[in-house]
Amino acid sequence: MRRRRIAPLCLCAALACAGPGARAPAPPPAGLDEAAAREVLRRFSDALGERRWPDALALLSARWQGAYTPARLATDAAGAGPAGKEAAERVRALLGQGASLRDVGGARVLDVGGGRRAVLVAEGGRWRVDALE
Repeated sequence: MRRRRIAPLCLCAALACAGPGARAPAPPPAGLDEAAAREVLRRFSDALGERRWPDALALLSARWQGAYTPARLATDAAGAGPAGKEAAERVRALLGQGASLRDVGGARVLDVGGGRRAVLVAEGGRWRVDALE
């Protein structure tokens, strides 16, 4: 009987946390041009830097969206330590400097440095982040 009373309280608490300001993450911009690719990377790196996990998840490729939740993305980002945060910051800096993306077999790649790279793949007429190594 006690469990029946707790479940509605948990649901109410969860809904209160979502609050009226909760919003659905914006989808990536439509199109497969350079500007759309750069915008997806900018949004993704901003979302990571600001710890907006649902927004970051919405920009991932289908294979990663199927394997992740916002909570798991947060856990993995925390586990990456400073290297993950630095990679996101480096992406933002490179985009701000006008660094170009390379075409590699239909994917777009931004060399981040230190052997790391950001990879975008085309899905449904939009770019999606497939890797930030």
